[in-house]
Amino acid sequence: MDQYLAVFIEVVESKSFTRAAQKLHMTQPAVSQSIKSLEQKIGTKLIERNNKQLHVNKAGEIVYVIGKEIIAKYEQMEALVSELENEPSGNLKIGASYTIGEYLLPKIVKNLSKQFPQITPHILIGNTEEIGKKLLNHEIDVGLIEGNFKDETMNHLLFTTDEMYIIASGRKNLHRKGPIAPEELNDMTWLIREEGSGTRKITEHFLRKNNINPKQILIFGSTQIIKEAVEAGLGISLVSKWAIKKELKLGTVKQLPVMQTPVQRDFSIIKIRQEFETKAMKTFVDMVINHPYANK
Repeated sequence: MDQYLAVFIEVVESKSFTRAAQKLHMTQPAVSQSIKSLEQKIGTKLIERNNKQLHVNKAGEIVYVIGKEIIAKYEQMEALVSELENEPSGNLKIGASYTIGEYLLPKIVKNLSKQFPQITPHILIGNTEEIGKKLLNHEIDVGLIEGNFKDETMNHLLFTTDEMYIIASGRKNLHRKGPIAPEELNDMTWLIREEGSGTRKITEHFLRKNNINPKQILIFGSTQIIKEAVEAGLGISLVSKWAIKKELKLGTVKQLPVMQTPVQRDFSIIKIRQEFETKAMKTFVDMVINHPYANK
């Protein structure tokens, strides 16, 4: 049954019998037979095909969602049993929001791989909203996010506090030693992240709290692109201290002494509440909490 479910899930996610067969290293007839066998066991059709288009019906949607949970539990069971007599090992699917994934996680994973080479990390980067949803959908085992993702099935564990600063191009004349009042940032172009980003939520809260009305708002899909746009003089932005260390040293951006900054926010570990956790998961969580970079 678990093999049939795995094939069905791949077909649904690939939206194609042919692509699913390629990913699973199976023939297309074998994939079709697996789906047929699953439908016979369930007692109803799960997939409708019209004009070569694949459509998952209501029964198929139910089997897909619950099937994902079954596969995840089965993999967890195998890992837990294997670990009874062994060191932490196996695959660990880690999701991280952009700032954490780009600036903190690489060093943590480097130490993880050095100390526990039998753990194989699989990294997925997205914004906070995307990482939270992937955890709920069992696409990752653990998430590291900026700010909050509220869901009663999750545990949140704070591992460090971030500081955010407003930056401008190193070539601009907006810099001075004295403090800048937030209202002086009115009528400026602000560069902000996309919807679902933890950084976006903090930026919007800062603008509302200080009654700042930007002349223009430009939206970007990553902090890296925002930094490059700031360097080019396109506008100003509120970004994490972790993201601008190199640029501040090079002088390509400047940190503005704006009153009510730095803005603080939490970096948290999120995971689904469950009775058992693999050694690999516990090891990774402990390493994130105790990592020296996370406390500086």
